[in-house]
Amino acid sequence: ASLVAVANGSTASFWNPAGIASLQRQEVSLNHASGTGDINYEHLAFVLPVRRLGGSLAFQLGVLSTTMNETDELHPFGTGRSFAYSDMLVGAAYARRWTDKLLIGFGAKLVREDLGSDVDGPTTNAFLVDIGSIYYLGYGSVRIATSLNNFGSQLKPAGSFQSVGSRPRSYDGFDPPTVFRYGIAFEPLENTQQRLTTSLEINQPADNAQLVKLGMEWTWLHRIALRSGYNFNADELNFSAGAGLYAKVGQSQATVDY
Repeated sequence: ASLVAVANGSTASFWNPAGIASLQRQEVSLNHASGTGDINYEHLAFVLPVRRLGGSLAFQLGVLSTTMNETDELHPFGTGRSFAYSDMLVGAAYARRWTDKLLIGFGAKLVREDLGSDVDGPTTNAFLVDIGSIYYLGYGSVRIATSLNNFGSQLKPAGSFQSVGSRPRSYDGFDPPTVFRYGIAFEPLENTQQRLTTSLEINQPADNAQLVKLGMEWTWLHRIALRSGYNFNADELNFSAGAGLYAKVGQSQATVDY
């Protein structure tokens, strides 16, 4: 995804909280993703514009989960028990237009990681912060954006563990997946029938290599959207594509994306 400069829906609370300031009415989104190894991710987001606050509030809930077979030093092929692994985040964000060109947003979230508590595994909790901005340059629809996501203290499980033949030792802490994103987006084509959005994004994780991503979206009559993206630094799965359908139901606008 190349979304830091085009985050303009309820999912902006995940990518760049500044984007929720562009919403003029309530919006709800539900997302599901299935990965390899039976890893599933569910995300729920809700945005509520509040005039008295001069901006918008957003709330999000995300759960990443899978089930694994338990192994240990004496049973490398499995003990016969299985356990659930999960990451859960609950967060809120606020954003507003500070000028006619500048949007700024910030959010906070509580992250809980369960490393197999049903087989005596540890759990850990952390409080993380997001902050982002979008600035329109005044040249057509060109805007630049930045965001800092998952900034906070280390996650360190409480308690201790003991391997076979060794003394008990406390768990090591690990840093949250902090990432700094910056990018640019604009519409080289936009009229009453169609719109083409292009974006370029650079991701700088705190503990990994830099990523450069390019994305495009073409919409027709605000009824159908075709999307494509490319990750220049990925060895595999560097190309992505998707589509979306728009429908009006009464006074509500519905969107289905794949």
